[in-house]
Amino acid sequence: MNQLLQKAIAEPMEFNLSIKEVWKRYTDLGRFPDEPIRHEILESWEHSKSLGVDPFQQKIEEIISPHELDHRIRQNEQLLSYASPQITDLNDLLNESGTMLCVTDRHGTILDSFGDRSTLKRAEVLNIFEGGTWSESSAGTNAVGVALKTKAPAQVFFSEHFCEKNHEWYCMASPILAPFTKELVGIVNVAGCNLNLHPHTLKLLVSEAKNLSGSIHARLYEDAIRENLFLTAALDGTEDAVFVVDSQKEIINRNKAAAVHPSLSGISGAGLIKGLDSLLEQSMLTGQKIQNESIRHKSHIYRCSIYPLTFQEIGLGAVVFLRQSPDLPGQKKRRSTASSDDAAFAHVIGSSTPMVQVINQAKKAAAIDATLFLSGETGTGKEVFAQAIHRAGSRRNKPFVAINCGAIPPGLLESELSGYEAGSFTGAKSKGSPGKFEMAEGGTIFLDEIGDMPLESQVHLLRILEEREVRRIGGERAIPVDVRVIAGTHRDLKRAVEEGTFREDLLYRLKIIQLTLPPLRERIEDIPELSRRFIEENAGQFGKRQVRVLPETIKCLMDYHWPGNVRELKNVIQQALFTMDGETLCPSHLPAEISASAPQSEKARLLDALQAEDGVVSHAAIRLGISRATMYRRMKKYQLT
Repeated sequence: MNQLLQKAIAEPMEFNLSIKEVWKRYTDLGRFPDEPIRHEILESWEHSKSLGVDPFQQKIEEIISPHELDHRIRQNEQLLSYASPQITDLNDLLNESGTMLCVTDRHGTILDSFGDRSTLKRAEVLNIFEGGTWSESSAGTNAVGVALKTKAPAQVFFSEHFCEKNHEWYCMASPILAPFTKELVGIVNVAGCNLNLHPHTLKLLVSEAKNLSGSIHARLYEDAIRENLFLTAALDGTEDAVFVVDSQKEIINRNKAAAVHPSLSGISGAGLIKGLDSLLEQSMLTGQKIQNESIRHKSHIYRCSIYPLTFQEIGLGAVVFLRQSPDLPGQKKRRSTASSDDAAFAHVIGSSTPMVQVINQAKKAAAIDATLFLSGETGTGKEVFAQAIHRAGSRRNKPFVAINCGAIPPGLLESELSGYEAGSFTGAKSKGSPGKFEMAEGGTIFLDEIGDMPLESQVHLLRILEEREVRRIGGERAIPVDVRVIAGTHRDLKRAVEEGTFREDLLYRLKIIQLTLPPLRERIEDIPELSRRFIEENAGQFGKRQVRVLPETIKCLMDYHWPGNVRELKNVIQQALFTMDGETLCPSHLPAEISASAPQSEKARLLDALQAEDGVVSHAAIRLGISRATMYRRMKKYQLT
């Protein structure tokens, strides 16, 4: 957990005072703080300011009409029905802690509120009630607004809020994502204004918000599986290649025929098949199915049918059927040579020598059932490899469960791993809860960031690995577990053992087979292929169709050292697609630290913009299409005043 987040939880009063001073300097003087403040908070402050949000506004600005609220509630009846039983179990915890819980729709509009009555009344003064919208444009920096942007859990504590009226409040939001497509369908948010709340209770509230959104997702997933079991069997029995695509037209699932097809097995996005991209866009925009349209791919003609997918009127993606037309006379039919391994590793990109070697090792590891240890720097794709190894192995039809050992509060990690019985601690669910090992029964559990696991939790994990059974917290019964363990970390665990922060016996238990993933700087020849893939996957959401990448842009990318590895490259490509106006990706669209191969031209552009705007930095930043923070960084880089 981020150190500033830990301080906010452990020392809320001191944290609030320190951030309050930072906020004052920022709002009064427009200065970027020298004191430590979370990057996502500062970014949200900047965004709120650019949206014209008044930091001294008294309440949420956007409230939908009662008629529109009724319509939204009807749209989200299924979502609310899944949430209601879980919230009932949390009533005592919410009342005892003086907090409230809200369920919002995908726009951040509150559909229902629960919890402590006095807290709900205080919230009403701020327009935090059914119909109020917690977006950044309406309320400035807040947890729901950040989660709307990132589709990831977000916490905003006290003076981290952009609007001063909210500085007494903390809020913790967990997004609810649709199965398979990962589209945002709603948000669970826990909020309160008690500076004296016990740190353990606050950690528990963070965990419960996450658990609630996770349980709703699980219900959605179960329903999707239950309703489509027979459909799945039918799809695997057809000779058509069938793809499930999300709203960004990225392929997220495929049937057996598509997985082994010689021409289609390597396809990851609709843009790789000529004509399919435009047909998908037409179908998803109109909500109308398309049947038997002809498209061509690699000298073959296919009959294409598309069926758009929706949930509560939210467009999630589509199902695509491709049937190959008979070969023309004189053409030889090619046999399918794609193996299940090839299909499982289709999302692992790289043809460089280091990547080919580690992919081959991973395929060998998938064929056996031993514990596997993945080491590699942050952003090298450890979870991608873990999922590919699971899909290629004998456990592919059983669950794959991932847990980030560094993201869960130490006191709750044991219950996450082993589960707990009803009434085992304050705030526990009335029926108890299975742990991650139980949930992964017969399949694979991926223990990500194992090097960040606290020592006391390491003892608990070691016992599970040795005994191959779990005991729920508060329970006596031993539950056998048959699970393959894959662990991953970016840390040097040998050094951690020497420093006394990691158990040596656990290290030996985990390091039965080890794979080391190469950092991006050691496989720079993969950068053009990775960049093309990320452009294909993300161009559509930024309104781009045929993006052309200049050779000098690729050179800039290949010259950079990439401390954040593949994850950083993907983020850079997304930012570049956002920044560029046309269809050509130039070095100037890259961050300054990457486009250093053409510093003089960038400096000249900065000077031109500043001169055109009479030295007003914020106006010059708008002219260049970058944030004011980026403008200041680049001015500092070139020593411009």
